[in-house]
Amino acid sequence: MGRELKRIAKDFNWPLGKVWYGYLSPYTHFKCLVCDGSGLNPETKKLGDDWYTYSRTDGKEGWEYHLEQEDVQVLLDNDRLWDFTRIPITEEHQEIVKKRIAEGHNSWLPVSNGYVPTAAEVNEWARDGIGHDSSNRWYCVKARAMRLGIFGHCVLCGGEGQLWHNKDIKEAAEKWERIEPPIGEGYQLWGTCSEGSPISPVFDSIEELCEWAADNATTFADFKVSANEWKTMLADDFVYHKEGSFIFT
Repeated sequence: MGRELKRIAKDFNWPLGKVWYGYLSPYTHFKCLVCDGSGLNPETKKLGDDWYTYSRTDGKEGWEYHLEQEDVQVLLDNDRLWDFTRIPITEEHQEIVKKRIAEGHNSWLPVSNGYVPTAAEVNEWARDGIGHDSSNRWYCVKARAMRLGIFGHCVLCGGEGQLWHNKDIKEAAEKWERIEPPIGEGYQLWGTCSEGSPISPVFDSIEELCEWAADNATTFADFKVSANEWKTMLADDFVYHKEGSFIFT
C-alpha cells in the first residue's frame, strides 16, 4: 500500500483513486503461456514456485522457511535484512538513532550495523512476521539456481514473460514514456500500489495535507498515524507501518 507526496498544480482535478492516464501505456501485450509469464526456464520456475508453501505440489513446506547460510548471504549482499542489520546493537548505534529521530527521521540506522544473522535466525523471523517479500524471493531463487547450474530464461519469450502481436507494437511500447501530472505549488498524496493515482485533495501546504491524512488516509491496511508522523514520513519519502521490528509499506 505505497504512498508518496507529489507537488501538483493547485487546480489539478483528476478523480481520486483513478489511475492517472499518463501512466497507462496504450500498447498491450499478452502473457507467455510457455513460462506462465515468469520469463524463466522450467527448472528455475519450479525453484521459484517451490519457494512458497501454497504452491508446492508435493505437500512439502516452501523453502522460504528453510534458507541456508548461502541464501542469507545473498540477502545481506543486497541489503535486504534490515530487521537484523539496520537496528542499533551498540550504544553508539543508539545515539545515532536517537539523533535521527530528534531530527525527524525514522528509527533505522543509515548504514548496516555489521551483524550477520544465521540461517536459523532468518527462518524464525520469516515465520513470526510478514517475512520475505517478492524481492527477497527473487534474489534467493536466482542465486540458488545459478549455484545449481540450472538458471535460465524461457526459450520462447527470452525472459520477458510476455509476447507482442508484432514487432512494431513492441518497439512503440519500448519508446513510450509516462506523462507526469502537472507540477505546481500544491501538495497531494498519491498511491503507488498500482500504476499511480491521487488519493487526497490538493492542498496549499504540507501541513494541511498531513492534517487531512491523519483522519482520512492509512499507512498500511487500516492503520493511521498523526499529522506529525505523516510529515516526517513524507519528508523521508518512506511511508510505513511498524509492528515491533516489522515494517509494512
